[in-house]
Amino acid sequence: MKKLTQRIKAFHFPEHTVPLALLVVSGLTCGVLIPWLGYYWDDWAFIYIGKQLGSAGLERYFATNRPFWGMIYQLTTSVIGSQPWKWQVFGLIWRWLAATALWWRVRQLWPQRREAAVWTALLFIVFPALRQQPIAILYGHFFIVLTAFFLSLALMLKAMRDESRFWLWTGLSLALSLVNLLCMEYFFLLDLLRPVLLWAAAPGRDGESFKGSARTAIKRWLPYLGLFIAVLVWRQFFFQYQNTNYEFSLLAGLRADPAGTILALLGQVFKDIWTVTFAAWGDVFALPDPAVLGRRTMLLYALVVLASAVGLGVFLTRLRMDDDPSRRDRRWAWRTLLLGALGLLIAGLPFWMTGLKIGLRFPNDRFSISFMLGSSLFITGLLGLLPLPRWSKHLLLAVLVGLGAGFQFQVVNDFRRDWSVQQSFFWQMTWRMPALKPGTTLVSNELDIHNTDNSTVAPVNWIYAPDNHSEALAYMYYYPSLRLETGLQSFASGQPIEQSYLAATFNGSTAQIVPLVYDPPGCLRVLDPELEPDNIMVPALMRTAAEKADYTKIILPADEGQAAAPPAAIFGPEPPHGWCYYFQKADLARQMGEWEQVAQLGAEAFRLSDYPNDPAERLPFIEGFAHVENWPQALDLTYTSNEITNLMQPLLCRLWGRIDDEMPDSAGKQDALDAVQAELGCAWKMD
Repeated sequence: MKKLTQRIKAFHFPEHTVPLALLVVSGLTCGVLIPWLGYYWDDWAFIYIGKQLGSAGLERYFATNRPFWGMIYQLTTSVIGSQPWKWQVFGLIWRWLAATALWWRVRQLWPQRREAAVWTALLFIVFPALRQQPIAILYGHFFIVLTAFFLSLALMLKAMRDESRFWLWTGLSLALSLVNLLCMEYFFLLDLLRPVLLWAAAPGRDGESFKGSARTAIKRWLPYLGLFIAVLVWRQFFFQYQNTNYEFSLLAGLRADPAGTILALLGQVFKDIWTVTFAAWGDVFALPDPAVLGRRTMLLYALVVLASAVGLGVFLTRLRMDDDPSRRDRRWAWRTLLLGALGLLIAGLPFWMTGLKIGLRFPNDRFSISFMLGSSLFITGLLGLLPLPRWSKHLLLAVLVGLGAGFQFQVVNDFRRDWSVQQSFFWQMTWRMPALKPGTTLVSNELDIHNTDNSTVAPVNWIYAPDNHSEALAYMYYYPSLRLETGLQSFASGQPIEQSYLAATFNGSTAQIVPLVYDPPGCLRVLDPELEPDNIMVPALMRTAAEKADYTKIILPADEGQAAAPPAAIFGPEPPHGWCYYFQKADLARQMGEWEQVAQLGAEAFRLSDYPNDPAERLPFIEGFAHVENWPQALDLTYTSNEITNLMQPLLCRLWGRIDDEMPDSAGKQDALDAVQAELGCAWKMD
């Protein structure tokens, strides 16, 4: 027993296990829920264009913003399949590789203070300001570029310490720097950190004059400066789309009001740096509400936090480091702090010059990726300055990273729920609309998920036009709240709709619009143009869209066109048929006038343990039971809907007015109409 205790005390993790520790934390943070994640936001466009339109489509898509970055997409989308889990693994691996490259870079910077490299990499891997990791295609490619940048910095520092292979390491460093400079603008200006890093890492700098070490750093920097200037000239004078998406609003402000603009800028700089450091890390201490997260997910969250914190506590305290034995020397911490602050300032320049707002909510939290380096170094410097024993700093860091891992787990869980919403949305769409006439525009309320209408264009086309590989999109999808008077000029019939999707173009007309409303847990609903204009439970713009719509010849049954279905490789197998399945099929049968089928579906639906989550979901069944003269059932559903909310009264009155118009006179119909008028007080007059 004594020998075992001695062995345990003598055990240390070798330094080369740091990348493995980073991988474990990354897996706990983002990997636990991978089987239940899908596609979100821009990932839909990337995967659709890559698989349906090929390399030529991706070339067109990226031609006006990041053409060299697009070349990487052409390679990856041709190799990786369309299953979402593969891309989730792809994104996780590249974030881990970026963190590993950062660890190596800081280790090259201060080889005598290697714990700084470990701390920085751990803070980077769970950086809480960036909350979009499950958008894996997009951020996987972001981290490819960031990995290249970090490796370039590390090789630059290695060249300084290995004079015998100076040009080999410098050549590789320049090549990787070119990847960063050409691919995107997010990390472009961070290249200006190079002379500071070279000065900080200059051999014998402490015994050398400030001017001497600065002169050495500048000399080493010149090849990189030349490359930076060359790419800057290309971007500014030869790449015609450089300022297509973003204008330098700061310059206009300085010309109009220099003093006011400078004061506002200083306030914005302080606010943004506070946001991506202290505010972002402060959020990790806000524990989730078990009632919202759910018991099982709450248990998983607790396991992620405990496993990360306890595991890192053991790992850090037993990690063998060949650091400088002079533990009280805090100069490295001050240097790390100042380097981090400089990194934060440089990272923010592109956003402050263009007026882009940095935040912690989707989608503006994407800008925080530029601050990951500076923020991680800054927090590492602060931790190093704390007047605490080394072991207590390790435990404090372990707790902080553990909470950060738990916070990112919550973020991933939000995306898991979003994917469930998307799966339900598209399955219900195809149940209700087995086929759509090409040239159709779908319009809906804004969905509260990590998607936009622009994103949804891709899956809609993939589902309804799977064999279309041309530059002409068959379908468009709009949120009128965002697109009215832009791509969608108005709802007036016959107005042309033309929308560029960069890689393809849609041409349609307002004569072919289908209005949708989706508010989970309620079912997706195709809005009835005769009923919904009075439904104040749906957004006003959607009521207007419903009033103008005529989709009877747009939504087609399966036997008049190819039956649509979400691709199984992406969405998985068809889910069990619950209430919403029967509702969609009944509403389609109602549109086709197949009243016996509506009634049959209604009889099956109301035997389920599932139930309507929106009183309007009873409308097709009321109409179906009425048309088969099952008046008691039609009346019972009418009264139930009205009892839930009297806001249903206008819709129910319109519905019974339509029943009156379409059905032949009979004693049963007259009795039912009298009962409805007495109960609901409908305004129409009966004979």
